[in-house]
Amino acid sequence: MGRFCYTAINKQGDEIQGSVDAGTLNDALIVIRRLGLYSLDVAPESQYKGAARRVWPGSAALIKFWRQGRRLGPQDVFIFTRQLAVLLDAGLPLVRALGTLSRQARLPELRRMIENLAETIQSGKKLSEAMAQYGAVFSPVYINIIKAGETGGALDEVLRQLADFMERNLRFAHRVKSSMMYPLLVLVVAVGILGFVITFVIPRFMVMFEDTGVSLPFLTLLIMQTSAWLRSQWYLFLAGLALVIVLFRLALRRQRFRLAVDRLKLKLPIFGPLLQKIVAARFARTLSTLLSGGVHILPALELTKEVSGNEVVTLTIQTVYDNVREGGTVARVLEQNPVFPQLMTDMVAVGEESGSLEKMLFKVAETFEEEVEIAATTLASLLEPVLIIAMGVIVGFIVLAMFLPLITLIQSLSQ
Repeated sequence: MGRFCYTAINKQGDEIQGSVDAGTLNDALIVIRRLGLYSLDVAPESQYKGAARRVWPGSAALIKFWRQGRRLGPQDVFIFTRQLAVLLDAGLPLVRALGTLSRQARLPELRRMIENLAETIQSGKKLSEAMAQYGAVFSPVYINIIKAGETGGALDEVLRQLADFMERNLRFAHRVKSSMMYPLLVLVVAVGILGFVITFVIPRFMVMFEDTGVSLPFLTLLIMQTSAWLRSQWYLFLAGLALVIVLFRLALRRQRFRLAVDRLKLKLPIFGPLLQKIVAARFARTLSTLLSGGVHILPALELTKEVSGNEVVTLTIQTVYDNVREGGTVARVLEQNPVFPQLMTDMVAVGEESGSLEKMLFKVAETFEEEVEIAATTLASLLEPVLIIAMGVIVGFIVLAMFLPLITLIQSLSQ
């Protein structure tokens, strides 16, 4: 058993902090949910971000300054959605609930947006129409689910589903990114060590070799010339790197190039299957949420295509859309276009036959998200020793190149 600290939202829509005793993080999430709270941030007591605010009294002011200069992000939209769902579920009228949230908002941008939403609704427009004015904050998927909830008269339920959807997406992305942070840190340290060796260590050997006049092997000359060029022409190296990045980003504007790149990603030996499960989980989660929110299958597919994030998947969804519009099934197209794992195709077929496609898609998303988290954690644990070994080989290669002339020099002196 350990202590987990959390930041959560209660049924009144207030953000609160506390702690619970649990064996694992999942157990802590279950306990928090049983308390009637919606978790925003949960971590072991030693790793909890909220503890950082108590370390230095000025950190609160620094966080406030940082918040004032940034745009609204997915986390802010999630908190707003969860709080609005809680207030509407408690029986508050929409305009009054928005007024409560605007008074509680700590971000000036969020406060102004909520006030504008309330004013637009008071003028006679719907919430979805008011949110459509903030296309950079609310996605088309978000707005269409809100529109479906307004049509069905279940706005509070739809907002709760949206909040659950965003919470799962944020938690999924956070866990995947967290598992890859340590290998990335190892890579940064390795590049830093390599830069230090090239910049400071090799030049000292170059001076020593010039003084002795010893004949240098080809390997040593290659390392020394590379080091000299990087130290004297470093700006050309950075300019070339920047040029490659710019040209690549410009090429990504062409649909044919994006399609080739995305197809290559899905065929990579190790990362391809992982990416395949990620896009499958995103597709299943988004389509399930849209269908559960009351959006019809055709506009739901159209919206899912817009947020797929992969051109190969986009083309597959477009084929699904065309087939469903003509009276076909989703599973048939997925079977003919093996972009997604076979398990997903089979479960979608069962869902269509039983008339519970959105529930089956939800299970598909849960399954693949769990598999991706496990695979990402395993991959991160494997990448760490691989990066360390690769760095050791590179440094060993440089050390060997620098010491070969010394061995030659020692042999010549001993004769």
